[in-house]
Amino acid sequence: MPLFTIEEPQPKLNPPIQNWREDMPENHEPQLVPPKLRWLTTLGGTYLEIPRYSTEMIWAGVFAWAILTFILSIGVGAFGFIIQGGYDDFMFTTIGMGGATVFFTMSLFGLKTYFRQPRDQPIRLNRKRQKVYLFEYKRRWFPWLKWPTTIRSYNWADVHGEIRYSSARNDSGYQLFGSVCEPGTNKVVTRFLIAKERSSQEMLCQIWSYLSVYMQHDSVTADPVETGRPDDWRPRKADRWPEDMERESTTAP
Repeated sequence: MPLFTIEEPQPKLNPPIQNWREDMPENHEPQLVPPKLRWLTTLGGTYLEIPRYSTEMIWAGVFAWAILTFILSIGVGAFGFIIQGGYDDFMFTTIGMGGATVFFTMSLFGLKTYFRQPRDQPIRLNRKRQKVYLFEYKRRWFPWLKWPTTIRSYNWADVHGEIRYSSARNDSGYQLFGSVCEPGTNKVVTRFLIAKERSSQEMLCQIWSYLSVYMQHDSVTADPVETGRPDDWRPRKADRWPEDMERESTTAP
């Protein structure tokens, strides 16, 4: 029988999040790490807004792919016309124009995805109302269609922090989730993503600490690690909040 046993930490929420790594301190308790944000949109006495930037795609790659397929559409079309010069029928011209149309359609799809797909889905925390507001898009695969938006709000007292690790090929790394539980219990009703980090969960712990400290009416500084918006996300801003939610999420009761 071993003299010492080491108990592995276990998730406290039910059901636990997939690939759980760590539970954050309760948001009403003293925090264990210095508060820090990677991105900050607005900081005031009533509400705080932080952006959530989409990382499911490599946007520079999408743009490069769109340009490449556009060049291919021109090249394939021109090649068909050149080859056709030695023949009396129009077979090579037809093949060239068909290939050009396919590549041009792919290029158009890539450009529309790059310039039109929404990327910022902000979170607002109103410490006067003690509520968190989520601005989210319902994803569609057709970039020329307007994505519908949904606004959700929860009582901050019911939100618990969890960190998980995602091994998805295009979205790997550590992820900080807000897990909404039934009041006074650890039974999870729903979860929402707060932030992501590729290689370390330290920044996520600092983000949770910052949000918790702010909602406890303690002072925080407006000095995020990153300023502005990242270049890859610049072409597309978030849509406007609906008027009623804009008013509620930014004012005191």
